[in-house]
Parts: sequence; C-alpha cells; structure tokens
Amino acid sequence: MFRLFFLLVLTLLQGQANAFPWYAQGDNIRGAELMAPEERKAYVTRLQSMKTFDECKAYMQEHYLEIDKRAKARNAVLPPVKGDPCEVIKKMGRIR
Repeated sequence: MFRLFFLLVLTLLQGQANAFPWYAQGDNIRGAELMAPEERKAYVTRLQSMKTFDECKAYMQEHYLEIDKRAKARNAVLPPVKGDPCEVIKKMGRIR
C-alpha cells in the first residue's frame, strides 16, 4: 500500500516538475536561435511568473514583435506562431 502511495506521489511531483515542458526547453521557443541562452531562461521565468492572462498576452505580443524584428534584421524566416502559451498557462490554473 505504501509503495502504491509513493508511486502516486512521485507521479504527481513529476507532473509538477514538467509543468512547462514545451516552454522549459529553450530550443522550442519560436525564434530561440535569435535569443541568447540567458534570454531564453528569462523568457521561461517570465512566463512562469505571470499573474494575469492580460499580462501574459501583452508580454507575448512584445516578445513576438521583438523576435520578428530580429528575424527581419538577419533575413531569417521564422515559422508561424503555433499555440498560445497564455492559454496553456491559464488552463493549468496558473493565471486567471
């Protein structure tokens, strides 16, 4: 019985640790190749610290504008925006 409880707790904790698997991997950020490693870490930290959906949307708009500007300056082609980190964070219950 204890073993089953332990496995359940371990599984739940692992889910908490991987709450941002897509965002926590810096190479999966749109435009990651145009960002320094410190910028990618700051991006993830900032997303995880959002308090409201509107704050998140404003940050993402600012981020996309900056990344698009960098891409244009370097003649790089970025993939289209896929998904909405703010929606994911909201569904996770981290922002309201």
